[in-house]
Amino acid sequence: MSGEVSYDAVANPYAPGAGTPPPSLVGRDGELEAAQVALARAQVARSSQHLLLQGLRGVGKTVLLGSIGAMAERAGYAVLRVEGDPRGDAVASLLRQTRRILDDAQPTPKVRRALQVLKSVSVSMGVADVKVEVERPVGAGAVADDLAELLVELASAMADSGGVALVVDEAQVLPLEQLAALLGALHAGGQRQLPLWAAMAGLPNLLGRAAKAKTYAERMFTVAELGPLDDQPSRDALRQPAAELGVTFSAPALDMIVTRSAGYPYFLQSWGYHTWNVARDDPISKRDVTRAAPTVSRVLDDGFFAARIARVPESERRYLRALAALGPGPHASRAVAEALGSTTPGVGALRDRLIADGVIFSPAYGQVAFALPLLDEYLQPGRS
Repeated sequence: MSGEVSYDAVANPYAPGAGTPPPSLVGRDGELEAAQVALARAQVARSSQHLLLQGLRGVGKTVLLGSIGAMAERAGYAVLRVEGDPRGDAVASLLRQTRRILDDAQPTPKVRRALQVLKSVSVSMGVADVKVEVERPVGAGAVADDLAELLVELASAMADSGGVALVVDEAQVLPLEQLAALLGALHAGGQRQLPLWAAMAGLPNLLGRAAKAKTYAERMFTVAELGPLDDQPSRDALRQPAAELGVTFSAPALDMIVTRSAGYPYFLQSWGYHTWNVARDDPISKRDVTRAAPTVSRVLDDGFFAARIARVPESERRYLRALAALGPGPHASRAVAEALGSTTPGVGALRDRLIADGVIFSPAYGQVAFALPLLDEYLQPGRS
C-alpha cells in the first residue's frame, strides 16, 4: 500500500445499467466473429445462418446485440431495431423505422414497391401514423404474409446499398404470429439470396418458441447460449477498464468480486462501479471490496431484483417464493403447485403471467425456472 488514494468518481469506467455498454466487451469474441462473417456473406449472396442469443437476464444479451447492430451499420446495412413487449406492439416500431429508411432511399421501382407493401401492412395492423401516399396493388394477403413480404421487399430495395439487418431484443415475448412472420421473411430472403440478416436475443426458451412459430427455425440460426463469464474474462472485465486509467486490482480483490458476482456481467459492473467509488487503497484491495459490499447488495436487491418483481401481485409472489424454496431450478411445474397446496392447472394462470412478465421461463415442457440469476437467493425468507 502507498497510503490512501481517492479515485475520481466521474472517471469511474464501469457501467452498471440495463443494456449499458461496458467499457470492455469481453468473453463474447466468438459471437461477434460469427456475426461479422454472416453479415459479410449475406452481402455477397452467400448462404449464412442468422444469430440467436439466449440466456438469463444480466448476461449481456442486450449489450452484445447492440454491438452487433453497430457492426451491421458499419458494414452498410440499414438496421431495424425491435424490442418485444407483451403489452405493446413491436411491429408498429418496425413499420415506422421501415418508413424512415425508405424515405431516405432513392425512389427506385424497388423502393416504390416496398412503400406499397408498407402501406398495406400499416393499414392491416392499424398503425395510423405511418402514412404512405401510394396505391396498394390488388391481392394483399394476411397480416403475417404482408409483414414477411415487406421485409423481403425492403431487403430487395436496399440490396445495392448494403442490405437490411433485423436486430430483435426480448424476442421471446413477441406474439407468435409476429415471430412467425419475421422468421418467414428471413427464410424467404435466404431463398432469394437477399442481404437480409437477423440477430435475435431472448430468454433461454427463445429457440423453442421460434421452433413453435416455424418448424424450420432451428436450422436458420447459429445459437449462442450466453451464461456467466468464465474466470479469466470476468477478471478482464474488471482489470482492463481500470488499467486504461492506470489503476490496478489486487488478486484478493479480484477473487472476491468474481466470486460474489458469479461471473454475471451486470453484477461484475455493479461491483466494479461501487468498489471504485469507495476505494482508498492502491492497488484496489479486498478491504475496498468489503467496504463496497453493503452498497452493492442494496443496489442489486433494490434495482435488479425488487424492481423486476415490484409489479408482481402477492399471489404471484407466493408462486415465486415456492419456486425459490425448491432451489435454483429448473423444477417441475407440478412441484411448485404441490408446494402451494394446489394443482398444476390451478396455478397455471399465475405461471403464465410470470412468464409473460419475464420473471420466469419454461426451459422444457412442464418445467419452470427463474429468468433472473440468483433470484432464488433474493427470495429466501428475511431477505426480500
